Amino acid sequence: MIIINLNTNIEAQAADAAAAKTSRIRRRPGHWTQDMHSNNKDEVMASTKSKKNTTTRRRRRPVANKNKKQQQKMIHQQHHHCDDDSSSASTASTASASLSSSDLSSCQVEEDEDQENITNLNKQSIKNKRTQQRKSSSSANTANNNKKSKQPRRKHKKTSSPPSSPKEIQIPKELTPQEKSQYVALDAEMVGVGPHGQHSRLARITLANYDGECIYDTLVQVVETVTDYRTFVSGITPQDLEEGGSAIPFEECRSQVLELITDKIVIGHGLKNDFRVLGVTHPWYFTRDTAKYEPFMKVDPTGEKDFIPKKLKVLAKDKLGLVIQEDGVPHCPLEDAVAALELYKKHRTKWEKAMSYKMERTKAITKC
Repeated sequence: MIIINLNTNIEAQAADAAAAKTSRIRRRPGHWTQDMHSNNKDEVMASTKSKKNTTTRRRRRPVANKNKKQQQKMIHQQHHHCDDDSSSASTASTASASLSSSDLSSCQVEEDEDQENITNLNKQSIKNKRTQQRKSSSSANTANNNKKSKQPRRKHKKTSSPPSSPKEIQIPKELTPQEKSQYVALDAEMVGVGPHGQHSRLARITLANYDGECIYDTLVQVVETVTDYRTFVSGITPQDLEEGGSAIPFEECRSQVLELITDKIVIGHGLKNDFRVLGVTHPWYFTRDTAKYEPFMKVDPTGEKDFIPKKLKVLAKDKLGLVIQEDGVPHCPLEDAVAALELYKKHRTKWEKAMSYKMERTKAITKC
């Protein structure tokens, strides 16, 4: 009889514990009380289920984190109470066997349902956020595509690099009589003075106009003793330079030549030597020397210089087909002056473009 009464008491305590567990309602955080007004177990279960349903309906997406925290507290407290109930029931050796499996499974089912509700809410909120992001990104992409399609393509202008060559300058092929008067061809013949005739002195000078006509030709007296007349080249003999002859004084010749070449373009071959023996200087931009024009020069075989001048005889034959300065015959200054003039005429357009480019460069440098 004592054992039967003990068993009945244990069963009654287990039933009361299960009913008390299901009928608990949270009044404030951290405190649980039993609903004293509901004595019936079924009514308590129905009321709790209805309250759960209402709470799940009222939940909103922005408070998912808050609901998660509340659910974790509820699960922790339920486990705590379940542990209390199991400890009170374990006072007897047969209490665990007498608990009904339906009461324990109901507690687990409720926990699973709450957890599923929370996870479903979180998943739904994440899905909604992703769909909104996709819609916004797709709308932005479509708007950008529409703008790109509507905007006309801009044509990029090609930037032209600065010209490295000189500006194109129009050089007339034919010259007027006034323009022709600005050109003078010059050639001089020299004799040697000093030891072995090493130093040159002016003995004859000839000038021609643009048409190749001689405008000045004279012999020049040499004050110093001539040691080498260079007759095989210059054609000068001692009789040509005698005082009673046709030779004029050097200063007279120099002044007359200066009047003819001042502010004129002088054409010749090796004009540097001619100007030196004449004792005059002439601006470089008024000088057209066939010995210094690069297209008429040749590469220096010794390598000391880049280019060296060709002989006038070679240039006249190669460029003009003229035969001058034949072997054994003295040079004619008029013939040499006209040969240099014809070389200039043939290449005048290209030559003048190069000279104008040099003059522009010089002006730019002097301005800086």
